[in-house]
Amino acid sequence: MGNATVYLTKSDFFNYRTCPAYCWTATHQPELVPPDPEDVQRREEDEDRVEAIARQLFPDGVRIDVEDPIQATIETERAIARGARTIFEASVVTPTGLHARADVLVRHPSGHGWNIIEVKASTSPDYGNRLDATFQRFVFIEAGYQIRNVEVLYLDKRYRRNGSLDIRGLFRRDTGVVSWGDARRDEILDDMRGALAVIQDAATCPPCECDRKTRARRCPTFSQFHPDFPTGQTVFDLVSINQARLGEVLERGVVYLTDWPSDIKLNPRQRWQIEALRTGRELVRVDQLREFVGKVRYPCYFLDYETFQTPVPLFSGTWPYQQIPFQYSVHVLYEDGSLDHREFLWTDADRDPVRPLAESLRADIGDEGSVVVWWEGFEGKRNEELAEAVPDLADFLLGLNERMVDLMESVSRGMWVHPDFGGSASMKRVLPVVAPEMAYETLEIGHGALATLRWKQCVVDKAPPEGIEPDDAFEHLRAYCRQDTLGMVRIWEHLCRLAGVEVGEPLLAAAGVG
Repeated sequence: MGNATVYLTKSDFFNYRTCPAYCWTATHQPELVPPDPEDVQRREEDEDRVEAIARQLFPDGVRIDVEDPIQATIETERAIARGARTIFEASVVTPTGLHARADVLVRHPSGHGWNIIEVKASTSPDYGNRLDATFQRFVFIEAGYQIRNVEVLYLDKRYRRNGSLDIRGLFRRDTGVVSWGDARRDEILDDMRGALAVIQDAATCPPCECDRKTRARRCPTFSQFHPDFPTGQTVFDLVSINQARLGEVLERGVVYLTDWPSDIKLNPRQRWQIEALRTGRELVRVDQLREFVGKVRYPCYFLDYETFQTPVPLFSGTWPYQQIPFQYSVHVLYEDGSLDHREFLWTDADRDPVRPLAESLRADIGDEGSVVVWWEGFEGKRNEELAEAVPDLADFLLGLNERMVDLMESVSRGMWVHPDFGGSASMKRVLPVVAPEMAYETLEIGHGALATLRWKQCVVDKAPPEGIEPDDAFEHLRAYCRQDTLGMVRIWEHLCRLAGVEVGEPLLAAAGVG
C-alpha cells in the first residue's frame, strides 16, 4: 500500500469515502475544516460514554491510555507480553502506514488468536458500524495478529431500565461482521489503498467532486473548494431530490430550477416549488385551506415540545435514545383573538421530568379546543410515550392526539406554497414569510440541536461550557420554545387571512359546514 509518511486511521478512511479532497485537507490543512456542529459534538460525547460503560463488561481489561500511535503500539505489545487477555484501545501500526485502535481486543477462548469488539452508541449494526469494525480487522491482520472473530457491541433498543442500570441487558452483539466484510473485501481494500495514497501525498490535494452531489452528501470542506458555487433556487434546492435525478439534470447542463426539463418527472411538492418560482407568486388553494382551518376549534392550544435523548437511559421505564420532553410552550388563542402563554422547563438533574411535565400539561391544556402542532408525528408520539409512562393521565394525553391539528400540512400538502419556502415545510422557512421580525437568528438559542445540547450541559451534565450561566441558558431556552408556539399562532392567523376567514369567525361556518 505504499511507503508510510503518515498513518491512515479509521477516521481518515471514512473521510476519504465522503470526499478524497476532504480527507487530504483534514490531514494536511486541518485548520480549513470547520468545527463540528452541535449535534455531532453531542454524538461524540455519547460514544465516549457508551464505550466507558461497555468496559465494565470486561473487568480484567487493561487500557492503553497513550495518544502517539507508535508508543501506543509499544504499550499494547508490552501488555500482551505481560499476559493481558483483554485490552482497551489496543493499538497497531503497519509498515505500509495503517493505524488502528480496537475498542476491545480479547484473547480468543482457545488461547490462540484474538477477537475484536467495537462498541457503538447506536441501536442497530448498520453499514457504517460493520465497515468500521472491518477496517479494524484488516489493519490488525496486516499488523500480524490472528483475528478469529469481530463483533459490534451496540445498544438494545428493546431494553427498558428498571432501577439500576443492567449493563449486560443494555447491549446486543452483532456477530456477522467477518462474513459481511469478506463479501466486500476487494471494495474495502481498494478504498483503503486509495485513502492511503491521498494522505501520503502531502503536495497534491485531489479534486472535490461534491458539486455533483446532493446537499446532504457534500463534504464539510465543500465551500473551500467551490467558493463561487451558484446558490439560490438551483436544482440542488429541489425538495427531496435524490442523487440519480440530480445527476440526470446536471448532465443536461441544468443548474437553476426554473429551467427544469419538462420530461423529467416531479412529485407534487416538487412541482409546486417550481411553479411558485416560475410565477414568482405564492399559490393558495383557497377551498382546501378553508376546509383545513375549519377543522380547528377554539380555544386553540399551540403546543411545542423540546426533548433530549441519551444513549444510556437515565430513568426507570426509559430506553436508549428515547425522546424525553423536558420543556414545552403553549400559546392559547381564544375565539375573541386574545392570547395567553403557558410554559414548563425542567431543571432538576436528579429527577425524571416526565411526570411533572405531564401534570403541568394537564393543568395548562383544557378539555375543549384543538391542539395545534407543527408536525403531528413528533408531538403525537411524545404524547403516546407520556401516556405509557403516566398511566393515570393516559386518557388526557391520548385525547390530545385526537384533538390534534398539524399546521405543517397546510404547506406540505400544497394548500399554501410560497417561492421563499424553497420547497421546505420547515417552520424556520415558513415563519419568515409571515413574520420576518421573528428571525431565529436573533435568538441566543435558535435551533433544536443547540437547545438540547445546552439543556443537557446545564442539567444532565451539570457542566456548562465556560461563559455559559445556567440561569441565562434557561431563559434562552424559554425564549426559543416560546417563539416556536408564537410563530405557529402567527402562521395560523396568516392562513386564516389567506382562506378569507376572520379570527373569531365560527370555523364550522367558515368551512362551509353546518
